[in-house]
Amino acid sequence: RQRVGIARALAVEPEFIIADEPVSALDVSIQAQILNLMMDLKDEFKFSYLFIAHDLSVVRYICDRIAVMYLGAIMEMGTKAAVFDDPVHPYTRMLFSAVPTIGEAPLVEPMEMTGEIPSPIHLPEGCFFHERCPYAGEECRRCRPGLKEIESGHFVACHRCG
Repeated sequence: RQRVGIARALAVEPEFIIADEPVSALDVSIQAQILNLMMDLKDEFKFSYLFIAHDLSVVRYICDRIAVMYLGAIMEMGTKAAVFDDPVHPYTRMLFSAVPTIGEAPLVEPMEMTGEIPSPIHLPEGCFFHERCPYAGEECRRCRPGLKEIESGHFVACHRCG
């Protein structure tokens, strides 16, 4: 079914494809086949993907640029190398600390997740992540941070970062 879905998307010769969790329901060996197919097709037909996923190993494999979102807001954005090699936002760091590793160093130092995810219908004032952030201050509770460039091409939405 995934291959049929990809073929249908390519039939109109797109320049851009939105792929929302395209391999999440597949076993690992089929995931790899579909991801390799998607990469080959992208190179052959010269189009771009907006690849939406929760699986960080898949994101790391297929993406050139990454945006980490929390409750619909971008918390951190940059090249794959910038975000994976130097995650800055506390939410990005929490996500990366939750990735299980076997026989290799964790992506970041372990961080404890605290609090509950706010309602996406009744979003909190200020930074959407402040209720779970161990570094949140009064400014975080009052004012939603905009994205700021902390190094060339690496952006973070945090009052305390950078």
